[in-house]
Amino acid sequence: MRKNSFFTLVVTLVTGVLFSGISWAQEVAGSHQDIYSGYYPQEGNYGELGETSGHSHYVKFYPETRILRLYIPFPYSKTVEPAAINTAFDAAAKKASGSAYIRDKFGVMEEPIVAHLDTFRWVDGEVMYDCSNAAPCKIKFDDKSMTIIKPGVVLEHEILYELIKD
Repeated sequence: MRKNSFFTLVVTLVTGVLFSGISWAQEVAGSHQDIYSGYYPQEGNYGELGETSGHSHYVKFYPETRILRLYIPFPYSKTVEPAAINTAFDAAAKKASGSAYIRDKFGVMEEPIVAHLDTFRWVDGEVMYDCSNAAPCKIKFDDKSMTIIKPGVVLEHEILYELIKD
């Protein structure tokens, strides 16, 4: 009788933890659906930042933890329509399933652009991804924007992006 009670207790605890974990994972995934509904251009893309860096930077998230970044040459980026940027993102996403850098026109650009395909992970409600630093970059989301937080030697560096809905 005791063995049966102990077994029932263990099964109940494991099942409860398992289903609460699944429920929590679905809740987290559902609460972050908005990040997949558009793309994010970096603040200052079309001004001094774009001119100084030589490109404009865009980020888009795809389900299954994929992050794509486009680097469109400046000043060409000032003339590219939002629909072409979305098409380039989707075309780049189909070219590789893992991490990759791809230089192409993606069927819509007049000049070659660079697409960086990678993965991200959710940690405590924040997105984290490898950004070529000693520590991963974090991303925090608002309703209409996101902030990438890059670790630094002394201070963190915050990079702002605005959401452009599909």
